[in-house]
Amino acid sequence: MIKTYTTTVKAEVFDGSDEMMSRYPIRHHSDAWGESWFLDIPSRLTPGQNNPSDLLKGQYIVTNSNGCVFNMWPNDFYDLFPEAEK
Repeated sequence: MIKTYTTTVKAEVFDGSDEMMSRYPIRHHSDAWGESWFLDIPSRLTPGQNNPSDLLKGQYIVTNSNGCVFNMWPNDFYDLFPEAEK
């Protein structure tokens, strides 16, 4: 059985800016090999614990109606939300 859901999400492309890092739970690491970012995603199994997810420039940061934040590649985002403006 296929179910259809309607939801509202907020999404924006991560650009590595300090301004975006101040609005989301993002950690930044820089070393001799380059820069890396991690998005702290709340654990569903262990309340109060976060699971770091690799975050790259160009990925979408998506916030659902419950305030949960996660990251998606652009092709996955548009497959899941085809009505979104490109």
